[in-house]
Amino acid sequence: MRWDPYHFYGGNEFNVFWKNHLDKSRKPLFIIGRGFDVRMLSSIRFFVELDVSPVVWLLAFQKRISSSHEYNRLFEKNLAEFRKIVPENNIKIFDIQTGMADGRSVTSRQTKQAIESGGNLSGFSDIVVDISAMPRMVALTVIAKILFDLDNDNEYREKNINLHVVTEENVSTDVSIQEGRLFKSLSNITGFSGALTSESSRKVPRVWLPVLGENQENRLRTIHGYIDPDDVCPVIPFPSSNPRRGDDIFISHRKVLLDEFGVDPKNILRASELNPFEGYKQIFRAIDRYKQSFSLLGGCKAFVSPMSSKLLTLASLLACYDHKFNETTYVENFHVGIPYVETEEYTETILTKRSSSIGLCSMWIKGEWENEN
Repeated sequence: MRWDPYHFYGGNEFNVFWKNHLDKSRKPLFIIGRGFDVRMLSSIRFFVELDVSPVVWLLAFQKRISSSHEYNRLFEKNLAEFRKIVPENNIKIFDIQTGMADGRSVTSRQTKQAIESGGNLSGFSDIVVDISAMPRMVALTVIAKILFDLDNDNEYREKNINLHVVTEENVSTDVSIQEGRLFKSLSNITGFSGALTSESSRKVPRVWLPVLGENQENRLRTIHGYIDPDDVCPVIPFPSSNPRRGDDIFISHRKVLLDEFGVDPKNILRASELNPFEGYKQIFRAIDRYKQSFSLLGGCKAFVSPMSSKLLTLASLLACYDHKFNETTYVENFHVGIPYVETEEYTETILTKRSSSIGLCSMWIKGEWENEN
């Protein structure tokens, strides 16, 4: 597997790594999301305190907020604080349309175009993507797009540009952000459709791995209806900062999983919520087992739907990316997709408490470390 061994830094290791890594020779680019999430400013404050004068790409995705005064207050507060932290001349803003247009999701495509419009990345030594305040579709597209470019552009490969993903992982804050109405149509990360609508592979078996979080019944039903999977392998977080979280999530989704989808309890997969690279390994291996088994029957399509914490969401992307582009695990007529249903608007209630926090985490996805292994 590509990310075995891996470089993951949490807690005090986050501080130590970045204080040693960001010397005066570094030219970092920071990509963050403009949002209402209380964690938007955590990492940028830390880096500015290191006496780094960052170039920042601020992704200004549309606010999907109804009449919530609390959400709007947090949104404006975050933006005002951000402008105090980062000099205006260092900020480049990218407007991104999200949601649906003409019945189709535009979020991933718009995000990809925004990153492309930023221009050549060869002037940077390190690209740091902070997903703390980014919607899933935006965050996954940014990481997948930049990683693919760094992997395949000869100029970037020669410069050995580093790609890092950082976030303040806090499950209680994720749960407290109340989702309201969902879109009724499916969204896919650009490049990860899984050939879902392909007529030529219509009869190829479909396997679905929903990565579960709290209160996902409606999203589960919508995605299941589109995929119509032959087998379902639910993924629950374990270990987690809350040892009972995985069990509680499964119990709360018992009716939809067991009664409606007919999931075999033996299919339930546990993936680490504390370390995205360990979670990546567990999801990667589960997909690999299906891939190898169905290769004797003409192939399969594997779909992973991240609906859990930010670290497990990253784990899901890395597992899918590695299966899609890892030539050593190639199997004919195998496809991998990342289907999701976006939130159309959020409700009024939001809790800003930050208990059960893992703190700032950093994942070194690509760059210099690969030459050391």
